[in-house]
Formats: sequence, C-alpha cells, structure tokens
Amino acid sequence: MAIDLRQRRRLQTARDIQLAAVTLALEHGLDCTTTDAIAKEAAVSTRTFFNYYPNKEAAILGEAMKIDVAGADWFINSKAPLVDDLGLLLGRLYQVAPIERGLLTKILEVVQKNPALRDMFHVRGKATADVLADILTARLGPDSLIEARLLSDLAVRALTEAILIWARDTDMRLDDLSAMVTENLRRVAALMDRVD
Repeated sequence: MAIDLRQRRRLQTARDIQLAAVTLALEHGLDCTTTDAIAKEAAVSTRTFFNYYPNKEAAILGEAMKIDVAGADWFINSKAPLVDDLGLLLGRLYQVAPIERGLLTKILEVVQKNPALRDMFHVRGKATADVLADILTARLGPDSLIEARLLSDLAVRALTEAILIWARDTDMRLDDLSAMVTENLRRVAALMDRVD
C-alpha cells in the first residue's frame, strides 16, 4: 500500500520527534527529558509535538502497530492455511512505515532501562492482540472466541520476537518478518502436537 506525500511528511515528522526523544532519553535519562527539549531537538514547536504524541513516553515508543481492519477482508475470507495468513497479516504491519534498525535498537535500550516504558510496550502489544482477536473471530466464527484470543496473543508475541531478532540481525530484511512469524507459529503448533 503506497502512501501519499502528505502521509510521508507526517510520518517523517513523527520519526523526527521520536528520534529526538530517544536520543535525549539515552543522553540524559528519561526523567530529565522534557517535551520542550524533545520539540527543540526535533526542530518543531511544542504544539506540534503534542499533535503527534501525548507525552514523551509515547514519543519514544513511536506510533503503535495498527492492523488495517478495513483491509483485512482478504484475511477473513481466505481459504489458505491460517498460520500462513497470520504471518502475512502481521508481517505487513511494518511494510507501510518501516522502522530503521538503528532507531529500534535505541528504543529497546531506553525501554529496558525504564519499567514504565516496558509496561506501555506491553499494553500496546495487548491492544494489537485485541484487534487481531476480533479479526480472527470474524474468520473462525463466534464459537471460536477463546481460541481467537489465545492465538492472537501468541501471534503478536511471535511478531515481537521476530522484530527483536531483526533488530540484532543485520542480514535479516523486514520482508523476512512474515516468514519468521509463520515459522515460529508452526514450531509452537508442532510442540503442541508432539506426544511426550
């Protein structure tokens, strides 16, 4: 899905603010980083900062992953194996607005040092899993609500693990996320089918 010039500019401003927030948090610590300092570092007004992010923590984490619910009809109606479609759906989350590996590494460093950010990171993952659970329920039917919730949590965790590996593996491409999510879900399924 291509984005227009206005969306590209908005994305770039959001990334500039995020980079400024992460840089300042690494240099001075999260507690000593202010929204005014972030805005100044990003060369935007404080008002512009707040048009993009509600606080410095959100600026550090950046835009939350958003599943295109309106564009998920293909997933809901697909007859392909569910695990393959999950990999495709989740792998596409980073295709429209790809993140830079170096920036992600810095974000993870700040998150590891700040429990509040770790909590926010997990809350965002849960919000993504909730949206995915609704889409899975639409595909599997209303009698599969519990399975949809469990699978959505697992799938989002598989995506998170794939992103963490991508952040460290400079040979891995963002395009590889779909395949890695699919492979990780297949491995879990194989473990569950294994008879001890």
